[in-house]
Amino acid sequence: MPGVTKHIFNHEICDILSMWNCEIKTIQPLLPKAYSCSDIIALLKEFYPHEWHSVEIKYIYYQTKDRYIKRKFGNNRYNMKAPEVLLMNASLCRRILSKEYQRIHRDKYTEESRILSREKLWKKRNPKIERVNQKIEKALSKTQQVTPPFIDQLIGLYERKNTSQKDRRYILLELKKYYSDKIIQFFFKLNDTELNKQLRWEAFYHLQSFNYHPRARRQKYMQIHAKNKKRKKFLEEVYPFETYEIPQNPDELEYRIENSREQKIKEYDYFISHSSKDSAHVQKLIRAENQNGKNIFCDWINDVDYLKRHLLCEATLKILEKRMEQSKAMIFVVSEKSLNSIWCKYELNYFTELGKPIYCISKEAIDEKNFGLNKMNDPWFLDPDYKTMALIEGKNINV
Repeated sequence: MPGVTKHIFNHEICDILSMWNCEIKTIQPLLPKAYSCSDIIALLKEFYPHEWHSVEIKYIYYQTKDRYIKRKFGNNRYNMKAPEVLLMNASLCRRILSKEYQRIHRDKYTEESRILSREKLWKKRNPKIERVNQKIEKALSKTQQVTPPFIDQLIGLYERKNTSQKDRRYILLELKKYYSDKIIQFFFKLNDTELNKQLRWEAFYHLQSFNYHPRARRQKYMQIHAKNKKRKKFLEEVYPFETYEIPQNPDELEYRIENSREQKIKEYDYFISHSSKDSAHVQKLIRAENQNGKNIFCDWINDVDYLKRHLLCEATLKILEKRMEQSKAMIFVVSEKSLNSIWCKYELNYFTELGKPIYCISKEAIDEKNFGLNKMNDPWFLDPDYKTMALIEGKNINV
């Protein structure tokens, strides 16, 4: 294993073992009178669930890397042990599993003391667990928990040698809108191997938002794999320091849709037409459809970086029209607000012109967790001037 790579991996393992030693110290009083390694694992998962999950993610990551290395070079490099096995390398775990320690524990054990210690630790740990849960939930609310069919193409575009730093920023922006194991593993890969500082730190902070624990790589330790001298010089002296800030307006997105591959390859199962006042209900609907493997277009998730209410213009309409063209069907969320929305009326009219199916679901049905869709048969919304009305509405908002 190369020196720097070995150092980073060994550091990761040392950090994990050190973390477990600290955690095991707190759960020792909670162990039953007769216990085994499985009891220690159960307590760690209960009182330190996110910390345990972070080790599981690292294990999957290094397993994935080993599979690639073995395919290419014939041998594994990391051979990271599964968390349950690696735990036995923690010095405190080995100590409390020794026969002598178990004998001392049995002699001093009282059920009252165990219950009291459990209550005390839970009182301390529960608020911390909830804070992390809220942090993760906030990050998840900005994503869809599904792997769309074009993800492999997006990753492939990113990894092309001739893809510019600028285009990679746009691709990362699209990848960050979805949450799945494949995407998280890709961000771990970028955090480890991406030579460009801006992109690498973007991956680092994205992983942190979901409470993963990536290790920040120092630029001087980044490995450059290039035989061509001109390219190697570029990767050493130019590419790492390139930066690009994405203009966040509808005109920019309209341009990308017409000219970039990361936008042209997109496709959605459903376009959701709804009132912004019903966003909490729409979030529940999206989660339910994601669980069925459906990729949804919702403007305040998929294009939130560009479609701002104070920037409504003709480009906004063109973007929404393109997203409807990329969608196989529409779901209209029925509520008092959506029935009176000029924008919903505009979307329903345009989708009707496309000749694609429109389904509807009431806000009340979503509240009752009844996510069945009904085909819309009543064309109450038809209006030949729907585009004009939408633009007038947009100008009124901008005034």
